[in-house]
Amino acid sequence: MIVTEHANQHGELEPRTRRAVDEEMAVSLLEKGGRYEVQSASGSWYEVDVISESCTCPDWRKRTPEGGCKHLRRVDHEIKQGRVPRPDGRLPSNS
Repeated sequence: MIVTEHANQHGELEPRTRRAVDEEMAVSLLEKGGRYEVQSASGSWYEVDVISESCTCPDWRKRTPEGGCKHLRRVDHEIKQGRVPRPDGRLPSNS
């Protein structure tokens, strides 16, 4: 994935990644195994699979961007920030 754990300098982020981090989105785990649901700022809902690295959004279906669409990148970011459970369903440890 493109989003790193310590990506704090937005100027260094690729534009799609910057949108993934900056735009308002709600992310929740659908089921163990890496399936998440993402609600975008527009109100649309998409299913993201971090294991197969896929999304149901039009950007993914039409372009399959290298590094993933903004929804896939946002899920990756939320996992790395410890805000949503990991693909195995476990909550991040506070160590």
